[in-house]
Amino acid sequence: MATRRMDSETVKINAHGSWAKSLFACAIFMAVAIAATWPTGADMARTWISSSSYHHGLFVAPAAIWMIHRYSQRPLSAGAFIGLLIIIAAIGVWLVGRAANVALVEQVGLVSILIGGVGVVFGDRALLNWAWPLLFLYFLVPAGESLVPALQIATAEIVVGALAGVGFDVAINGVIIDTNVGAFAIAEACAGLRLLIAALMISTIFAYTAFESWPRRIAFLIFAAAFAVFANAVRAFVLIAAAILTGKHTGVGPDHYIVGWALYLGVLITLALVGRRFTNRRQRIAEPTPAPGASLPVIALAAGLIVAAGVYAHKMLDHPVDRTPPTTLTLLNAPGWRILPPTADWRTIHAGADRTAAATYASAETNIYVSLAYFTHDRRGREITSINGYDPDENDWRPTGTETAVVYFFGSAQKRNFQ
Repeated sequence: MATRRMDSETVKINAHGSWAKSLFACAIFMAVAIAATWPTGADMARTWISSSSYHHGLFVAPAAIWMIHRYSQRPLSAGAFIGLLIIIAAIGVWLVGRAANVALVEQVGLVSILIGGVGVVFGDRALLNWAWPLLFLYFLVPAGESLVPALQIATAEIVVGALAGVGFDVAINGVIIDTNVGAFAIAEACAGLRLLIAALMISTIFAYTAFESWPRRIAFLIFAAAFAVFANAVRAFVLIAAAILTGKHTGVGPDHYIVGWALYLGVLITLALVGRRFTNRRQRIAEPTPAPGASLPVIALAAGLIVAAGVYAHKMLDHPVDRTPPTTLTLLNAPGWRILPPTADWRTIHAGADRTAAATYASAETNIYVSLAYFTHDRRGREITSINGYDPDENDWRPTGTETAVVYFFGSAQKRNFQ
């Protein structure tokens, strides 16, 4: 018995030592990949910190590591063929994104490189067994803004249907809902993107810990996405119905936040209860097995390919283009209009534009504010379209018409005039 215990202790010590070496090799590989593809990783991290919609990116990697450590098998396999193929394909994706200056494609390519690196270090069988937590790493990519218009429309349609169903007199025009107490705008902040991402992230983790089969996990994610969209519409319905019933046009700011936090909590509790009802995963105790022996030549080959791609991108794709912008931007003359200096309380932001100009076109009936931006070419830090360049917030617009209505924006209710 003493000898058996000794053997068991020896196995644990050897296992911990081999895993420590493999984890160290994986960390070095990840650092090389991030450095070679710079600044793709830095751009992702900057978005996680600066945008409240993507703060979750800071917690993705720790959550994936926890899922692998706590719930995944530790297979013995040193083959790295699949991992190497993923890295080669991911390098191609990253180079295409870099050449086209499409941040989303670049970032997907980088995350794919990191996933392939796990296969190169720990082996193809580990890559397959850890596929769900590794796919979870794609939440690192700050994506989803393109869904906002569709989410706005979906929320508005559901709310109008529900309001009409309970007897309220409503009409819809895009994302504007007209009622007898005012017009309600389903703004971008009300679209529910944050709730949708949060629900999908939590559900992805829960699905891995609760379900054995991929079909059941995917079905749970589909349910979570649909439920998040529906729950966000319920929040908008409650707020609008309360305003209609009480006739209050102001003071709705706290209501948005209180109902919003209650909604988040309710969605997460509901998803957890539904998941527990159908859970079928058997609890396993992971045995301390030795890590697969990482093949240093294969790791070196994969790292060399990534470094070569980074050098190529830096030398061939990132070289500066010498294009001189015009000294000034000429404003067009319009018969019947006077060109005046730009207004002080209205502006658009053109981040990185090489030249800008603004003016007020005045006529006897109204004023039109014009803002121009000139880019010699689209490049990193000076993108023609980016998250840093946007139209003015609704609070920057001046009333130009005579019809008065109360429009509820996210967290506030304001009287506005419309033509």
